[in-house]
Amino acid sequence: MKYEKYYKLVEEQSKIYDKTQNCEIGQTWKYHLLPVIKNAVMLAERYNANKDIVEIAAIFHDYADLIDYKNRDVHHILGAEYAETILKNDKFEQSFIDKVKLCILNHRASVVKDKFSPEEICVADADAMSHFDNVVELICWRAYLGESIEECNNFVKKKIKKSYAKMSKETKNLMHDKYESIIKILL
Repeated sequence: MKYEKYYKLVEEQSKIYDKTQNCEIGQTWKYHLLPVIKNAVMLAERYNANKDIVEIAAIFHDYADLIDYKNRDVHHILGAEYAETILKNDKFEQSFIDKVKLCILNHRASVVKDKFSPEEICVADADAMSHFDNVVELICWRAYLGESIEECNNFVKKKIKKSYAKMSKETKNLMHDKYESIIKILL
């Protein structure tokens, strides 16, 4: 694996995060982070984006959240800064780092920004797609946090709708049937 060092770093931090969120250890890695990476790389191939930029940005897209969930509102900003520090230490060129940072900065559904590069689109869309791939995990996570069935359902429905809304037109077309099916299932 080309970026095994980064995979291991983020996987280890996600285990620590899971403890703070009262989750099963490995849940965040298995049900969110790995699907984002997998989907981002798949979209990079489909949309002719730079796979290295996309993969690294996908690996680090939620890194600041994993370090401290209090970073949630600014995790995209702090995550870009963390990624820059790590990549500089590993001697990546600044132009490459800047593209990775843009992907991380622009991946959030709650902070809608224009995405100008295929790489930014791939990471943002892959983040949204992971929620479609793992609806049950989202419900379980909210239940672990002590929410009622109705609260879990409302959270997930809102998350799915917001995730779909942030997707590019091309990815919405890919995910349309899955989106419709999930919305029908939720209360």
